[in-house]
Amino acid sequence: MVRRVGFLTIGQSPRVDVVPEIMSILGEGFEVVEAGALDDLSFDEILNLAPRSGETVYVSRLRSGVEVKISKERLMPLLQDKITFLEEMGVEVIGLLCSGVFPSFEVKVPLIKPEPVLRGVVEASLSSNQILGVVMPSPLQVDFGFEKWSKVGCRDIIVESVSPYISFEERSRLLKGIASSFRERNVSLVVLDCIGFSIRDLMVFKSVYNIPVLLPRVVLAYAIKSLLYER
Repeated sequence: MVRRVGFLTIGQSPRVDVVPEIMSILGEGFEVVEAGALDDLSFDEILNLAPRSGETVYVSRLRSGVEVKISKERLMPLLQDKITFLEEMGVEVIGLLCSGVFPSFEVKVPLIKPEPVLRGVVEASLSSNQILGVVMPSPLQVDFGFEKWSKVGCRDIIVESVSPYISFEERSRLLKGIASSFRERNVSLVVLDCIGFSIRDLMVFKSVYNIPVLLPRVVLAYAIKSLLYER
């Protein structure tokens, strides 16, 4: 039996940089339907969604590969419309391709948001005497990163940033620098806190500092696999 899975990005679909890696974990027997909050918008309309003062900055990718910064608050109705679309396409579960914090949506099938799953793993893994390292996709999100992870019961939180949408060579250099800094500060667990970070990025980080590193797309893949598991 083929299981139909929906993937919803806050940018534009298809997410050729993300979904193939998720599917490599899911394995055979799954059919994919993708949708993006910005799929039906012109570039000018997308630019009009840029965060204003007081709005939350979220980072995603356009179909062209270009990075885009969007207001979380004005994304909500666009995401809800695409949830309805995916349900009409007959998906059994929807994976949200963003590790940000989101409210509840009106949805008839399981909607897996990576952020609560990531938080649960971090809270289950870290002790009160340990340090959490977080890598956000933009320096504009560093304060948000502190706020987002502040309730985790650990000794300290260190937040850095690098975009997963710059060249692999450049982000590898930056990730290696962050890994060295985290090693010097005795970080115990790391979250690469953006769906755009790849398994390749994880391996670059671990080549410098080989500690547990959580990757949102991997966590999402195994959550979907668990929900749809059949012997």
